[in-house]
Amino acid sequence: MSAPDLWTAHLAPGETLVWSGSASPDLRKADTSRRRMIYGLAGAASLLIAVMLGARFVESLAMNAIQPSMLAAFTPLYLVFALAMLALALWGVRRALEAPPAAAHFAITAQRLIALNDAGAIIDQMPGPEVDGVIAGGRRRTPDVYVLRKDDPKEERVFAMEHLDRPLEAKAIIEETFPAPEPAA
Repeated sequence: MSAPDLWTAHLAPGETLVWSGSASPDLRKADTSRRRMIYGLAGAASLLIAVMLGARFVESLAMNAIQPSMLAAFTPLYLVFALAMLALALWGVRRALEAPPAAAHFAITAQRLIALNDAGAIIDQMPGPEVDGVIAGGRRRTPDVYVLRKDDPKEERVFAMEHLDRPLEAKAIIEETFPAPEPAA
């Protein structure tokens, strides 16, 4: 499906595309691989430490049963730290298995920003008057573009344009299409 065909059904009468682009499959794959490697290694290391601490806990219980000592007071700490490391391992595995962002196609019109998933359904849109600022961040060579919304001081509903091949072009077009209001003097 070509770019104009992808967007035709989603444009209002009289609305035209200013820019459109899609997330790079290579960047998405690299990001997913990197995330899985980092969180997977953290989860595996945490699990290994949790197992070792759990074994040390059981060993300490056995030693204290044979010959009680003052070190018995510290034996529960092995269990506490083992459970903490197990929780960290589960967090790492959960983060490693997260799905990549759903947005795969992005468009800018004179009225709004639109994001579509792979199936071509709108998953996010942002009216032009809500644009408060544009930030490029993340990777050094191909940063992601984040469009901030007005009246969202905690930045909970940022419009994210991730894994673009030419993100700075998209950022410049957004800033040109939706200029920031002049600050009151």
